[in-house]
Amino acid sequence: MSRAFASSGQLKRSLAIVVALTALVHAETRPRYGGTIEASLLGAPVSFDPTLAQSHAELEVVGLVYDTVYAIGPDGAARPQLAAGPPITDSAKTTVRIALRKGVKFHDGSELTALDVVASLERARKSPARFALAPIATLRADGDAFEVGLRVPGADVAALLALPQLAITKGGRPPAAQPVGTGPFAFEAIDRSKHRLALRAFDDHFAGRPYLDTLVLRWFDTPDGEARRYETNGAQVSARGVTAFAGGSPMYRAGDLEGPAALLVFVGFGHAHGEITGNLAFRRALDLALGRGAIATIGSGEHVIPAQVPVPVEAGGSPISAGARAGNLDAARATLAAVPAFAPGKLAAMKLEILVEDTRPDDREIAERVLRALDKLGIAVTITALGAPAMRERIARGQTDLWIGQLAEPVASPTAWWGAAFAAAGDDWLERKLAGAPLDVSATAKAFAERLPIVPLAFRSVRIWYRSDVHGLGFDAAGRVGFADAFLFGDPVKSRKP
Repeated sequence: MSRAFASSGQLKRSLAIVVALTALVHAETRPRYGGTIEASLLGAPVSFDPTLAQSHAELEVVGLVYDTVYAIGPDGAARPQLAAGPPITDSAKTTVRIALRKGVKFHDGSELTALDVVASLERARKSPARFALAPIATLRADGDAFEVGLRVPGADVAALLALPQLAITKGGRPPAAQPVGTGPFAFEAIDRSKHRLALRAFDDHFAGRPYLDTLVLRWFDTPDGEARRYETNGAQVSARGVTAFAGGSPMYRAGDLEGPAALLVFVGFGHAHGEITGNLAFRRALDLALGRGAIATIGSGEHVIPAQVPVPVEAGGSPISAGARAGNLDAARATLAAVPAFAPGKLAAMKLEILVEDTRPDDREIAERVLRALDKLGIAVTITALGAPAMRERIARGQTDLWIGQLAEPVASPTAWWGAAFAAAGDDWLERKLAGAPLDVSATAKAFAERLPIVPLAFRSVRIWYRSDVHGLGFDAAGRVGFADAFLFGDPVKSRKP
């Protein structure tokens, strides 16, 4: 059974690929186990703790090393993963019982228990992902199952427990230097100085051993580093395209595949100059001044959808207006002019900083668009590129003014998107609301506009290029690549002379 899901827009294409590949496999031989694929992450992973995962790179690794109780399928519905079946709800709709698969093993050979699940979810209550557990009052292990007591009768527990940040760790503990999960790949080694993470196939994964023996994931701190490695056959899968050499082409023929637009790029706010960045007038002025349409041209040809709300249209988000796409400098200036602290003379004295991660080159281009918008308002800005750990630390301490961030969630989950947007700013408004009632989309959208905890910029997809002998790739509902189903088949087809 495939672990990866194509987006609804890619479903017909994916089915065609599967049909063609099935014919090829049946004509020659079944996919063979073995081999190594080297691919890339969209940046450096800082943490391998699911509860702390923020970037697409971290969520990619989390999905390979750990499993969640449920997972979101291509139709947007939750399906059992570690669970043995759907949740069983009592007549009052206040207690839910979830049976677990039997015989699920961790990478160290120990068996998963309900105590591991309960401990993992209890620990997540103290993490940025705690909004997802707000409707849940109690968690209790009961043999091969666990019970969930609800504060909000009828809450969709399966959808909540499918969020990547609620993946299960051994004993519910934070991962050690050698993370242990139940996922299709086990952690082998990481070399941060060489930007390299190696994972090995987990023979005892409950859904079956991956075809690959080893998966190597790399990240790059130069704009063309990844493409150059792919084009010279140093890697078999690339997320940066085949554009490093003008007029050139990769050594081997490349196919491409695109996932759902499930990655939100946004502007976050720090506290270094809190009297400025914490002022709602400043945030609204920035929101108004940004010409989001220009952001759609950034990247390597993937689908980019400018956005003003942190929820994709597929999950009920409002499509961006023509005015928001173009930006409205006059309205932005009027917003600032209404606040004495932002008088022209005071604006000229301001100098703000935007942090970007040095292994996400697209983010610098996005930061430059933000810089231009603020420059037109008379506010000077500098851009500082940092390594991922240093940037994460400065954001946590509030020691910056602005930063370019990412959120990746299942594309059709409005609760996940709204919750993650508030949580990214440390704002518990929605968490408190979800503890008493189901998501009220209208009230949440109104509160978001009134508070602007972050400024959404665009949703983007992930597009990958792969060598002709790589098969089985796909995407899940959160836009993560399904490496657990990948395999090598046949010989790569050369596209040019070596």
